[in-house]
Amino acid sequence: MKSTYDPEIIYDVFDRHGFPVLRIDRFDRGNYAELRTALNYKEPITPEDLFEITNRLKIIQKNEEISIRIVNIDLIHKTMRINIHTRKDSKP
Repeated sequence: MKSTYDPEIIYDVFDRHGFPVLRIDRFDRGNYAELRTALNYKEPITPEDLFEITNRLKIIQKNEEISIRIVNIDLIHKTMRINIHTRKDSKP
């Protein structure tokens, strides 16, 4: 992902990996976006579920060359808030 200007690309990438995007904010900055995604897990979430979530996010990071930061996991609403940065602007 070279930029965040096209939200359809963001929707597609995260949906392919099992994180349907419910909302995208600040994507018009080009190098950054704030996402709210759905979590398709039953409560309570297990350590194995968290491990699977992190592995899928790591795959997205690697394949799309972006940096992902988890901001919040809301088990009541079954959503996750994450921030993404394009690699050219991300910090290690």
